[in-house]
Amino acid sequence: MNETPHSLTDTETGEIRVRMAPSPTGFLHIGGARTALFNWLFAKHFDGKFILRIDDTDTARSTDASMHEIYDALKWLGINWDEQYVQSERRNIYDRYVVQLLESGNAYHCYCTPEELEEIRQQARANKQTRSYDGRHRNLTPEAVERFVAEGRKPAVRIKMPDTPICVDDLVLGSRNIDPATLEDEVIVRSNGMPNYNLTSIIDDAEMQITHVIRGTEHLNNTPKQIAIANALGLEVPQFAHIPLVLDSSGRKMSKRHHGDLVAVNRYRDQGYLPEAVLNFVARLGWSYDDKQEIFSVDELIDKFDLARVGKSGSVFDIKKLEWLNSHYINQLDISARTDAVIPFWQAEGLINSTEKRDWLENIVEAVGERLTTLQDIVPQTRYFFTDDFEYEPKAVKKWWGGSEEKREKTAEILTNLLQILEDIPQFDVEIVETAIWKYTDENDIKRVAAMQALRIALTGTSFGPSLFDIVTLLGRDAVLKRASKAIEHL
Repeated sequence: MNETPHSLTDTETGEIRVRMAPSPTGFLHIGGARTALFNWLFAKHFDGKFILRIDDTDTARSTDASMHEIYDALKWLGINWDEQYVQSERRNIYDRYVVQLLESGNAYHCYCTPEELEEIRQQARANKQTRSYDGRHRNLTPEAVERFVAEGRKPAVRIKMPDTPICVDDLVLGSRNIDPATLEDEVIVRSNGMPNYNLTSIIDDAEMQITHVIRGTEHLNNTPKQIAIANALGLEVPQFAHIPLVLDSSGRKMSKRHHGDLVAVNRYRDQGYLPEAVLNFVARLGWSYDDKQEIFSVDELIDKFDLARVGKSGSVFDIKKLEWLNSHYINQLDISARTDAVIPFWQAEGLINSTEKRDWLENIVEAVGERLTTLQDIVPQTRYFFTDDFEYEPKAVKKWWGGSEEKREKTAEILTNLLQILEDIPQFDVEIVETAIWKYTDENDIKRVAAMQALRIALTGTSFGPSLFDIVTLLGRDAVLKRASKAIEHL
């Protein structure tokens, strides 16, 4: 029976020490970022320490590139660590503990071949058993060991699981006892000599004096195994808190396999999401302060974060909410800061270089206004300011320039007249341009929107965007006259 989880605010003493232990086998998963954030917030809330520990004992899959990508993603989010460790550099520490387990009789060498293990697993499935290893090498005779060694077998090391229930006291999910019949003797060192996750994790937690292990519920099955290893070694067991899975809209776990780079933190950086927005969004995946507040500053998150407010059920990844948050944070930037933020995206597209006038760029950003969902949106929304090499959108042309010959001739007439008006204007000022165009439409009984959209498509290729008069003045006389003439010829 699960007990009710409790808050730590009244029960904790001493320094809080938490950790994140990602495997460098790819990009930082959005769920991994959430784990890092919850640990970081928890540490900051209690003025504790956040440790980054790279779990690279899977040498076949771990890469330096992935490790540095994880570093970069965490730094971009503003999640900084107080201490850093790499598990592959700590092999001698794990070896000492393995010797202790073997000498105490709490672990043993298993000489099973891959073929034998597969046969055992198939038999277990056929008998509907929860254990996939039957413990056959728990009590080998010296003669059997000698025979296996002579055959050239390389042993793994297994922990002897206890025959009494293991209590898992979880700060989110509550307490429960794990039936020993559901647990098998776990491999703690592979036959190649490399220690596995459950061994290195609990040893490092003890060595680094980790007080709380906050991680996803996908690790829940590992917890009793780690507790068993800690008990066998006489190590102090940290408090555990398993946070809910991140799910897609259909209730499926968000994974690299099924969702690709949709779960990659760096994808959002590269597409022009602000770290503040991603951080705010990730914090709300499984945690809430109340039913009202959606937007939190980092200081507010640190102040308000409490494991007691972490839910038990999975949290849905809603990209629309992230887009809404990102738009909010972009619009909170002043024009200068917003311009700084979008300049790299213009540069990446080859639209600007260092010679562009800063004031002009800021005026473009100001004209775009609150239309940006991501910083990357600046490119399609403003490309026409930097080049006249664009196509006219077919739907816009059909609607505003006309699908019939008669309508297109009328549009050409309007554009010809507007071209003459704009050519004669002494100064390209917003008010002067607006007054001149409205004077023409009103005196000739032409719908304002028809004239505006006809000219907008001529200048930008699209029927959407900033104020037409801002576009005219920002493009300047030469570009406006050139594009209007080109459009008339096209018609």
